[in-house]
Amino acid sequence: MTLSIILSTIQTQISRYFISTALAFGIIGSLLNILLFSHKRYRNNSCCIYFITASIGMLVAMCFGLVPSIYSVDHPNPANTINAICQLRNYFGQCGTMTYRWSLIMACLDRYASSSYSVRLRAFAKSHIAVRVSLTIASIWIIVPIHNFIYLNIIDGQCIWFPAGSAIYNSMMIVVAGGLVPITTMITCGILIRNNLKHKREIRRSKVQSMKENARDRQTLIMLVIQIICYMILTLPCVLNVIYSAFTFYVANKTNDRIAIDSFLEFMSEALAYTYSTSSFYLYTLSSPSFREHFIKITYSIFKRLNQYHTRFHRIAPSI
Repeated sequence: MTLSIILSTIQTQISRYFISTALAFGIIGSLLNILLFSHKRYRNNSCCIYFITASIGMLVAMCFGLVPSIYSVDHPNPANTINAICQLRNYFGQCGTMTYRWSLIMACLDRYASSSYSVRLRAFAKSHIAVRVSLTIASIWIIVPIHNFIYLNIIDGQCIWFPAGSAIYNSMMIVVAGGLVPITTMITCGILIRNNLKHKREIRRSKVQSMKENARDRQTLIMLVIQIICYMILTLPCVLNVIYSAFTFYVANKTNDRIAIDSFLEFMSEALAYTYSTSSFYLYTLSSPSFREHFIKITYSIFKRLNQYHTRFHRIAPSI
């Protein structure tokens, strides 16, 4: 059995079992994120507005990015046979991915602003501003990936960029806008937030503050930190693979084994990146006791209403 067959078999089994399961849990998790963060308890928190936008972006990215991969397990990959799907998969994949990445950037900036001593900076951490910024982010990333419809086409049974310059441009855009800027911003904001909180703890000793509000902000910050750590671990391989692919895609005389390895590495790096999208709700649940508590309350409330609905419309008619 050749190396290409072995890697292809492994890739098929991962798509069949792992990716399909991750997609199901990811869709459920993203919808629960939107439901919970839209509750009045959270929607007045500007950082949670960015979490809602990120969850919507993740949902779009997962559906357009993973469904064709799952379908291709037992059928020809539609992204390599239908030109419209080739373009739409990448377009909406970039829209969703960049929207949730830049929403996380703004969530980091929002937490830094809220922890600042500057009145002007704290004024940025307001829910109405977060709504405007979120709409701006979504609008920008609906427009920017439009080049997918121009330079991305099916050539020789593959969905590829042509000419080569378009592939390099797309790769650099992903590396800079989806890799370097988010990671640099997250690390910088993390350091600045830590310093601000350290100074606040010193001042808090001599001032009385709202413990309930502080606890809620602290829980939001913990959720954000967990998101940042997982983002760096799971998306960095994809960024590195994009750089590698851009400069080696048109290399001539590749051996079959190298082609198989390159294809497998690309698949695995994308799978890791999408794993981050599918895991956001579960990261929030594990990292925040208040989020877990609120999730349990909402779930109980939904089941209670369903039970009341069932009782109301399925009563036994009284005998006459």
